[in-house]
Formats: sequence, structure tokens, C-alpha cells
Amino acid sequence: MNTTKARTGTPANPTWREWTALAVLALPLFMMATDFTAIFLATPAIAADLMPSTTQLLWVVHIGELIAAGFVITMGWLTGRIGPRLLLLMALALYGIASALAAFAPNAETLLVARVLIGLAAAAASPAGIALLRSLFSSAKHFAIGFAVVMGAFSVGGALGPPLAGLLLEYFWWGSVFLLNVPVAAVAVLAGLWLFPRAADRTTDRIDMTSVLISVGAVILVVYGLQNFADRGITVPYTLAVVTGLALGWWFIRRQRRIENPLLDLDLFSIRVLRILAIVFVTSQVAFMTADFVLVQYLQVVTGISTAPLGLLLAIPAIAAIIATAMTPVLSRKLTPATVMTAGMGIAVVGTIVLLIAIAAAPVTPLFAVGMTIIALGVSPPMVVGAQLMVTTVSGRQTGPAAAIQDIASSLGATAGIVILGSLAMAVFNRSLRAAAPDGLDDSALDAAAESPGGAVAAADSIGGATGAELLHAAQDALTWGTVAAYIVALIVGVATMVILRGLRGVQLPDDDPEEPAHETATAEAAIGGSKTASEPSIDTTTEETPTNEKPINEELGRHGNNPAH
Repeated sequence: MNTTKARTGTPANPTWREWTALAVLALPLFMMATDFTAIFLATPAIAADLMPSTTQLLWVVHIGELIAAGFVITMGWLTGRIGPRLLLLMALALYGIASALAAFAPNAETLLVARVLIGLAAAAASPAGIALLRSLFSSAKHFAIGFAVVMGAFSVGGALGPPLAGLLLEYFWWGSVFLLNVPVAAVAVLAGLWLFPRAADRTTDRIDMTSVLISVGAVILVVYGLQNFADRGITVPYTLAVVTGLALGWWFIRRQRRIENPLLDLDLFSIRVLRILAIVFVTSQVAFMTADFVLVQYLQVVTGISTAPLGLLLAIPAIAAIIATAMTPVLSRKLTPATVMTAGMGIAVVGTIVLLIAIAAAPVTPLFAVGMTIIALGVSPPMVVGAQLMVTTVSGRQTGPAAAIQDIASSLGATAGIVILGSLAMAVFNRSLRAAAPDGLDDSALDAAAESPGGAVAAADSIGGATGAELLHAAQDALTWGTVAAYIVALIVGVATMVILRGLRGVQLPDDDPEEPAHETATAEAAIGGSKTASEPSIDTTTEETPTNEKPINEELGRHGNNPAH
């Protein structure tokens, strides 16, 4: 393949093979992203056909996401161990087999196993796919385009999952949601065998299975506990899950510092840019991604938008996100990462203010569409540039682990955002409804109404008459206040994210070779007072044998002057 540099040092232009490989890579990643959102629409049909228990149905819905989050660190390590090409092909094959198994699952247990396998495939495909891009494109310009395509495949797949699933469920049985993925995976594997390049740089370390088990347990328990905080409230079992997960995380960190072959190289966190970006991915998810689920309830209960029009309304910001993602490579060539990300977050903050105005003034549907579209236009470029900067801050061999860190930060941010904003909105809803409920309402009916907006609507319908209408009006007012509270906190976190992004001033994306880590300008280095501080240790490159065709991280970064890791 034409991905090597010419003798003059100028990166070679990609040929049709590279662009075709990019399309082959993006399509299955798009389909994997649809799985995690489409499953919600298929749940009623699955429950009617397979008749799972309540617990089984909950696990069918969430197990894939939990497994993907839990194993992404391990898959990031495997990317460097066996190479992104082999890992990606294995993930795609597993994805196709698991999708076929899910489509024709005769019972809930089989479907649960298939969902676990789909989660494993997704965990491997994310870091492997991003790492493969560094072998596909030798110039920073084309790497940025490829990266935007891959990130867009994930985001667009998540947004279009429900509409696609709805279309399939309208004409076919629930298994068609999974069966559609089988030919996509088969084509991707066959084409990938021919088109995907082999990576030259690999680690020779042996995997530490104890670290694998600890990391998987830590992430799954924390995410599982936080998810249930949002769904069922803070209870002892879920609190124990979070505490146990955090304890396992502490043990994992201690073990990585002691063993010679760590599953996750903690020296990556000595890179200042990577630390800042990990925080930004958490806070941006809290501010701009997770408040939407509160808004969806508001639009249904308060404004009375039915499911079909609501789907069309949500499609508008999804299209805006596609457009903004496509524009990102152009923006990143003309502007610094800090400028793109800060400006994008600022635009998203403006969109949040528009939504608050829409809620406060009157429930005018077009104004909600405007606010959500502005947020989508603002958030998409920072997410793409931030993820690109994160993986290009490290050497090629560390791309998989860096991508895994980005995935973990995003997952934790989304989960924490649902817990924080969702719990706040429901707490305000509960208190406001109880204060404004009609006199003489039965305590059991009030408790059912205060549990959730849906419960309030159902209670009002069952009571009927003037009392039911008064209860519905009180519930709508209470949900309005809860939504406003959630978006005010989101606005504060969004502004805080813009402040955090000041730490990226002077950082530049690679301008000629994606294999060269991103660097800071000399002005930025001088502004932060040098390359090292006593509290930020250097990356130790003497404890590990370095392949002859790859320079240590510090040595590569040293080509740009001082080490931007500090």
C-alpha cells in the first residue's frame, strides 16, 4: 500500500486503497454504534417473544455497554501486542457471529451471551480501528480526515440507531436489528484481509491476567452502580458496587506501578495534554450529552410531542452533528486545537442558554430544535479534535491504550452525567410535585406520581376529572423546574470545561506525520515555566526494551523541543 514516506520525507498521498479501507473500517463501526441505542426500541418485542425475567431483560439491554467499557483497557493493550489489523479483523468476525446468534436466539440466555460477545467486539474495535488509521494515512491532513470519518461513524451510528431500528421493527421481527449486521461484518472481514495494513510496531510484553480481571471488575462495577443510581436511586447494593469498583481501581493502579508488564502504562498520565483531555471528555459528556434524556421527558410530558414527531425533531441535531464532524478536518488545519475546542464548547454553551430560554419563555418546539442543533454543531468538532489530539500525543504503539483512556473517560462522563443531572432533575421534580399536588390526593397516588414523570402522567390519567388535570398540571410544572435545574448545572459545567481547555493553549496537532506526537509551541512551553516540574515525573524509557523501528515517547517528543508531557 502507498502509505510510506517518499525519500524526501514528504508523506505519500493516499490511493483508492486507503480510502476504500477507510470506508470498510467506518461501516462496521457505524453498525456497532447503532446496537447500543437500537436495543432500547427492540426491548418490547424481545420481551414478548422470549419472555425473559425482569432481571434478564435489564441485563440484555445493558450488558453489552458494560462489557465494552470493562474490556476496553485490555483491548487497548492487545492493540499494541498483536497489532490493530489482526485485532480488528477478529473483532469484526466475532461481531458477525454474535449478531447472528442474537438474531436467532431461542431464549433469553442465548441472547444474553450474544450481547456479551457483541460488547467484547465493540471493546476491541474502537482502539484497534483508531490505531489502524495511523498505518493507513501517513500525512496529518489525511489522518485528520480519516479520524473525523471514524469518529463520525460512532456518533452518527448512535444517533441513527433508534430510527433504523424502528424502520426494521415496523416490517420485520426483532432479530432483524441484529441480522443486518452479519453481512456488514462479513464484507468488512473479507475486504479488511486485503486492504488493512499491518503495523510494524508491537510490544513483546506478556499480558498480566490479574490486571485484566481487576480492570474489568473495576470499570463494570463503577459503571453498573452509577447507572442504577440514576434508574433506581442510591441504595446499599449499588453503593457497594461503586465502592468495590473504586477499591479495585485503586488496586489496579498500585499493581500497574509495581509490575514490569503493566496492562496500562500509567506514564501516559504524565503527559499533561492527555490528562487535560481525559478531564474534558468527562466534563463535556456531563454538560452537553447527558442532559438530553431529561429534555426528552420534558418534551413528551410538558409539550405533548408524540414519539414520531419527537424522532424527527431529534434527527435535526443528529444531521447537524454529521455536518459539524465533516467540517472538523478543515477547522483543525486552520485553527489550533485549543481554539477549535474552546470555540465549540462556547457555541454549545450558547445552545444550552437557548434551551433555557425556550423552557422559561414558553414550550415553543422550533426553539428547542434550534437549541439542540446549536449544541450539536458546537460539541462535535471538540470531540473529534480532542480524541485526535489524545491519540497523536503518544507514539504509534501507544495509540490503542490512549484510545482506551478516551473511551473510559467518555463512558464515565456519560454515566456520571446521567446520575448527577438525572438525579438532580428528579429530586427537584419530586419535591416540586409534592408541594403543588392537589389537596386530598391519596398518599399512594402521590407517591406513584412523584416517582417519575411517566408515573405522574399515568396517575393523572387514572384519577381523571379536575383532580387528575390538576395533578398533571402540577407534574408538568415540576418537570419544568427539574429540567431547568439540570440545564443550569450543565451550563456551569460547560463553562468550567472552557476554562479547563485553557491548558491546551500552544498545543499543536502534527503538521506532517501522524506518527509524530502532538507538540507545544515554544511560547506555550515558556508560559508554563519549562518542561518539567517536581510533581510531574518524566516518562521512564529505560525499563522497557524499545523496538528498533520506534523511538521512545520522550525521544520523539524531544524532536519538538521540551517534552509536552509536562
